Amino acid sequence: MEVMSDPKESAYRYDLFITPDWRDRFDSLVNEHIKIPREGLILDVNCGTGAHAIELAERMKGKGEVIGIDPSAERIEIARAKALVKKATDVKFQQGMASDLPFDSARPDVVIGDASMTHALEIPGVLGELVRVARPEGRVILKMTARGSFDEFFSVYWEALHDSGIEDAVWAALERLINERHTLSESEAMAERSGLRNIESFNSKEEFSFASARDFLEAPIIADYFLNEWIAIVPADRREAVLERLRAIIERERNNAMFEVSIKAVVITGLK
Repeated sequence: MEVMSDPKESAYRYDLFITPDWRDRFDSLVNEHIKIPREGLILDVNCGTGAHAIELAERMKGKGEVIGIDPSAERIEIARAKALVKKATDVKFQQGMASDLPFDSARPDVVIGDASMTHALEIPGVLGELVRVARPEGRVILKMTARGSFDEFFSVYWEALHDSGIEDAVWAALERLINERHTLSESEAMAERSGLRNIESFNSKEEFSFASARDFLEAPIIADYFLNEWIAIVPADRREAVLERLRAIIERERNNAMFEVSIKAVVITGLK
């Protein structure tokens, strides 16, 4: 859940920290396992600041075009500036929502959607839009996180809630946070319901290391996109106490080593 108040600052932090430390892991998973055509029209939905869209366009060498879509006007601005610097002429960027794509007749050959930071309840609608705009026989690719992501954090979070004496009051909400992501089999079933066929899935365990509790809680990927939702289950007047207890537990657990958390990165693909 994004909490940055200044959209321009949020976009720059996204480009500096989220792209290399988060998005690139999913894009590498796509590049490693899926052969993307080097001609035709590719739509990159939730393209962020455009790095992967530009990479795909450069591969085409004039034989096709990539259109990047992102809800953030500020991220789109950065993406356009990157394309100018790289003199990438086969890519363009425009603002748009993944849940309501501004296309009726573009009919791209490949549609790539990043739902790695999208709430699980919204992912079926996003996937439905990716499928809708793809041409018949076109390839659809969805990037997402699966259940089991951040389990190391949720383990110490539960202990902090327990030590603070509020675990019973917030247990249902914590359980929802832990289980809200789809399992791999649920993700494949969702893809089948969306109308895709020849469905394949690829996944990897991605690890993140932090030198201290402070580094973890203030890391852009955590502070800007996840922590606000996680801590929202705690009554407002107890949040600082819970955070203090969380810091202490992380420091104890890491025992002068790195505090490590992991996610299950998943790519689902199929033909329309």
